[in-house]
Amino acid sequence: MTTQDLTGTIWAEVDRALAGVTVRAERGVLDVIVFIPRDEVVRGLRALKRDAGLSFDYLRCLTAVDNEAEGIDVVYHLYSTTKKHNLTVKTTLPNDDLTLDTATTVWRGANWLERETAEMFGVRFRGHPDPRTLLMPEDMDDTFPLRKSHPLAEIEVLQGEGMGYTEEDR
Repeated sequence: MTTQDLTGTIWAEVDRALAGVTVRAERGVLDVIVFIPRDEVVRGLRALKRDAGLSFDYLRCLTAVDNEAEGIDVVYHLYSTTKKHNLTVKTTLPNDDLTLDTATTVWRGANWLERETAEMFGVRFRGHPDPRTLLMPEDMDDTFPLRKSHPLAEIEVLQGEGMGYTEEDR
């Protein structure tokens, strides 16, 4: 994407703060989305937090998206409480290696978010200080409820059919 496509966003400041980090950017609906390879993502997150011009001091959310054959995206939604701007950071993990360094070294609040993402998607966070389960039974480590391959995913979709608005209702 050209920088012209990102005119009016914080991209120039993000690009400067991430000097030396491999990054690709695109315009999102509400903010800029940056894609960082998994072996550089924690370094990138730390740079975004420490940069005085950006000051991403708040990790609003950390979750994942199951892209099936393409792998799983781990998604970080960042916010600056002083500068009042947002940024989304994504990194893609291949299905055969769903491991990633922990972001708890950047934000302590990543602790519970990473634990939930581990349980729901099967992502393992290297160096996490407390990888205990939050929601699932401790011995349930072979099924992940928010993956599209979950045994009940098809039933959940079928149960939701007919519950939305029709075109006539809009």
